[in-house]
Amino acid sequence: MRYPKRYTRIISARYAALREREERDRDARCAAARKDPDFSAAEKALTESSLQYARAKASGQECGDLKKTYDDAKAALDKICADKGYDLSLHLRCDKCGDTGFVGEKLCTCALPLYQALLREDGAAKNIPAFTFADNRVAETDCAQSRALTVLYDKMKEFCDRFYETRINFILLTGQSGVGKTSLAYAIANELTAKNVSVCFLTAFEFNDLMLRYHRADVSKRSHYMEFILDCEMLFIDDLGTEPMLRSVTKEYLYNVIDARILNGKKTMVTSNLNLEELMVRYGERTVSRMTNKRYSLTRELLGDDLRKFVF
Repeated sequence: MRYPKRYTRIISARYAALREREERDRDARCAAARKDPDFSAAEKALTESSLQYARAKASGQECGDLKKTYDDAKAALDKICADKGYDLSLHLRCDKCGDTGFVGEKLCTCALPLYQALLREDGAAKNIPAFTFADNRVAETDCAQSRALTVLYDKMKEFCDRFYETRINFILLTGQSGVGKTSLAYAIANELTAKNVSVCFLTAFEFNDLMLRYHRADVSKRSHYMEFILDCEMLFIDDLGTEPMLRSVTKEYLYNVIDARILNGKKTMVTSNLNLEELMVRYGERTVSRMTNKRYSLTRELLGDDLRKFVF
């Protein structure tokens, strides 16, 4: 799993602040212990013997006696700490990661709750309904698309289960309003979020507005608008075709984002009420070509009834 830079920065900063507090607490305990003359003298003896031993060792001298002096000084200080209850250790909350949040490049288990909270709070995922694959009742509904949509739900559940192995990097669902496209997108987004996959869910209007702000922003501030869009593991753009067409923004940035995510192996899902021909007229052949490339795309047109007329 590759964690979005935004999240690693937040987690690293939180854990750095945690370690800083722990170090300040240890320093305060050390300062209090140094008020004891016995402790202060023993610490000074240990420091001096440590320096003498290190210098002798670095210069290649025989240092057996110096090593014994160092060991004795350390034992003397340890005894004073034990006898008088001085605790000078750094109180780490997690021995696995040393309170860094990461074990190597992998997120430590102690940081998972924070990561999961960020996943839920960020990327507009917090705004989507809590609709899951378990909530799907289309197979029990007497609608025209019941069978086709049930098969697609099963395929998308498999997509989520094999998220890091599947060849599918782009999903395009088209069809008239109400046939079930957005609900399926909700189910995928919630399933992936539960699996700790970073998700960004935007309507086409929200995406367009974000790109407009990016377009108008100072160069130094542009990364604020674009970083998570390009870095998240799964981007959803819902209802493509409902947003206004803004000159030098809508078509251009849609293509740029889709192209960049495909080149970087990032996964994207787009839903639209427009068919392929209408998408091509509106966004151009090169954008639709990226969306529908059979090497990495799954394209489905959903035909059927308006599911809003049914009671689930």
